[in-house]
Amino acid sequence: GVLKRLDASLIGGGSLNLVKTTAITSGVSEVAFNSTYTNSTYNNYMLIGRGLSTSADNKDIGIKMSVDNGSNFATHVGFRLVHQINASSPSYGASGNLSYIPIGSDEEADNDDNSNFKMTFYDLNSDNARKFVVGEATVVNQNGDIYFYHIGGCIVSTSAVNYIKVYNNSGGNLDDGSISLYRIG
Repeated sequence: GVLKRLDASLIGGGSLNLVKTTAITSGVSEVAFNSTYTNSTYNNYMLIGRGLSTSADNKDIGIKMSVDNGSNFATHVGFRLVHQINASSPSYGASGNLSYIPIGSDEEADNDDNSNFKMTFYDLNSDNARKFVVGEATVVNQNGDIYFYHIGGCIVSTSAVNYIKVYNNSGGNLDDGSISLYRIG
């Protein structure tokens, strides 16, 4: 019956510090955070995307990381577990072994139906382990159905990551919303 307070610094947490926000007001192929923003100063980062939409229906927004400031992208392995929110008998599904880190799938192009996500990146400066990502997203698909996603994945590289991009994995553009990068520390 006792309420206790535990400081986040004692359990490996820390504060979120905004590094950069990019507002998308017209079509762009990707939003990237290069070595100016993802560097050896911090190990853990968080991306928060709000109100994202794609230039056409039925597109998939994804994330990739690079160890050479965006010149190349090592192998990625991604996974998503999906739950439909707006159905009396919700559907469930999963997709694994994806070649990118998924935000969702089959996104809606309308600006009033969009995708939102929070992704946490762990130990990006490690030079002896893969870098893992976990997160969650809400997505309105091209049929107007609403889904919640559990997301996980990694970059198959032991080199330090210095570039993160959010992009339309199915081709085309991102055409609305904002993406913010935070450092955790």
